[in-house]
Amino acid sequence: MLITLSAYAKMHGKNPESARKKAARGGFKTAQKTGHTWLIDSEEPYDDLRQKEHAAPEEGQLSFAFPQKADGSFRAALFDELEPIYPDTNVSGGVSAYTVAGCNGTYAGVQIAVSGLTPGIPLTFHVEGPHRAYKLFEMIPIPVEVNTGAVQRSEYLKDDHNENVIRRAPFYVYEALKPIFNLTRPQYTTAAFVFRTPIEYCRKKETFSFTITLHHGDASRTLILHTERYPAVVKPASKDDPQFVNWFDYHNISRWHNAPMWSPDYEEMLYRYLRAARYTRQNVMAIPGPLLFTVTEGGEVRFESARLDLLLRAAKRAGIELFQGGAFCSRAASLVDDDAFYHSLDHESFTSPEQIGQAFKRRAFDEFDYGTDAVFSLTGASMSSDEGRRQLKEALCELYAYLKAHDLCGVWTQSCLDEPNDALCAVYHTISAVTREAMPGIPILEPVLPTEGVIGDLDVWCPSLDVYERNKAFFDARVKDGDRIYIYSCLTPGGNYTNRLLDMERLRVVYIAWGMMRYPDVMGYLHWGANYTCGNNPFERQAAMFSEQVLEYHPKYANFLPAGDACIFYPGFEQPLISTRSEAHRIGFEDLALLRRLREKNAAYAEEITAKLFRRFDEYEKSVTLYRLVRKDLLEAVCAE
Repeated sequence: MLITLSAYAKMHGKNPESARKKAARGGFKTAQKTGHTWLIDSEEPYDDLRQKEHAAPEEGQLSFAFPQKADGSFRAALFDELEPIYPDTNVSGGVSAYTVAGCNGTYAGVQIAVSGLTPGIPLTFHVEGPHRAYKLFEMIPIPVEVNTGAVQRSEYLKDDHNENVIRRAPFYVYEALKPIFNLTRPQYTTAAFVFRTPIEYCRKKETFSFTITLHHGDASRTLILHTERYPAVVKPASKDDPQFVNWFDYHNISRWHNAPMWSPDYEEMLYRYLRAARYTRQNVMAIPGPLLFTVTEGGEVRFESARLDLLLRAAKRAGIELFQGGAFCSRAASLVDDDAFYHSLDHESFTSPEQIGQAFKRRAFDEFDYGTDAVFSLTGASMSSDEGRRQLKEALCELYAYLKAHDLCGVWTQSCLDEPNDALCAVYHTISAVTREAMPGIPILEPVLPTEGVIGDLDVWCPSLDVYERNKAFFDARVKDGDRIYIYSCLTPGGNYTNRLLDMERLRVVYIAWGMMRYPDVMGYLHWGANYTCGNNPFERQAAMFSEQVLEYHPKYANFLPAGDACIFYPGFEQPLISTRSEAHRIGFEDLALLRRLREKNAAYAEEITAKLFRRFDEYEKSVTLYRLVRKDLLEAVCAE
């Protein structure tokens, strides 16, 4: 039967515009255009060039379909909040009662999986317990189109099959947390929720229980969460704690929430994002340097102090006291991505669009070029020129004058040029010298590769955590010389390394903070992707970007970012939505506070407890059950007389 191409695309979970472009280039056997309308046989399979044989879902696993028929049995069960769950999770695998241990300043949470729902009929929650300070969240499933690579980025980049994933792509995983009250109307026959309660202060160990009754039509199910409370306190993250920063896309906050940049509505929404970040124990706010300046028609670079006023007001309301100034300079050359490169491919030898995509990604990343020069981001002036150095210095001097006037020099670090390597050492030295002259006493922090060429040019080294692990002697020497160390993760590392990507265990996110206990010289953690979306709807597309996009939009979108890399907060209606991964960050940093407390009392035992779960960034325990047992031992040790 012939149907419209738009209906066909929606049937297969595809973007109609992508399907239209595929039809236009002859990618379908039965597609035909009648007037202005594309028609296609509804039975034709949608061959997705992104999916390799090894990436196909295993039998019985979910692809992009939700169960649509209720089996007549309304079920509900509890799962640990660190266990990934899916729309096809077997509810029978959960429990009706669960125990979570914590102390004042931490939270007890549990996931609720429900099946056998009739879409549209209300599902209500009735909670009985020691207080009403709990919160309920509906869990929103997020797609994972392709798995993280064994080394970096996604498997699709170079077909590097990764054995260390929670599930073979494609699949949905419950991830974003949407606040609800006690009622929701389910869209599908399966659903998932989170119940979270703060752990209140107690003078001795005690257990309180919450009874959660779910009603659906004439049926009801009762679940119980026991909270074991220990007489210890984890204070809110402050500037004296290990530092944690996510980079925000400030324009995305405006776009997704219809709040014009720098308006009162924008300031309020920014505060809500920072408040959510603060809840996850982020204590540093990154502020892109170019965001604070405009360029006039005459080419004058003008400092917009009112913008910084607004950013700092929002940060103060959220309780964030530390700031990282973003780099004013960027690489003059990077990924090979121009049209000339695309057309230089041997198109005559290609017999399919897939071959073009494969050739593009292979050569583009093999010929990745950091370049040897940098530019002043606001004007494009080369940093190898007198004019470029003048513009940079004037901008930095204006920013520094503001920091001095507002007593911010002691809580500010400044970046110069992201990820300098050997080829960029000379220009980085120049940029660093200008920065030190314009901003005396301000530490320079840089996500950096391990190169001796920038020794002396920065104060805070921030390698990716796998680079730190493999080059620890180099970074130990930097600490001995008086420098400090951060770590970061992003599209790398893959494989079995800790990271926070969607196809990884949530425990890996927890262990990022544990790594800062194992390696005391590591003073902070950084990730670039707080709320970036790369032009996609994050609820519909996560793995940006692969072959389909390379072919359609070549070559600007060929980064092959793994699912979850670009964002950990999601746009809600009037606020950002936290996620299971941001909750895992919070839990990990709460653990770190307790581990550091124990180290003050008994350093040897603190190391012993750490080693039970975490040894290296690529060697740790993945059992959530074991994690809960060890965490309980940690609470017992901290609270021991």
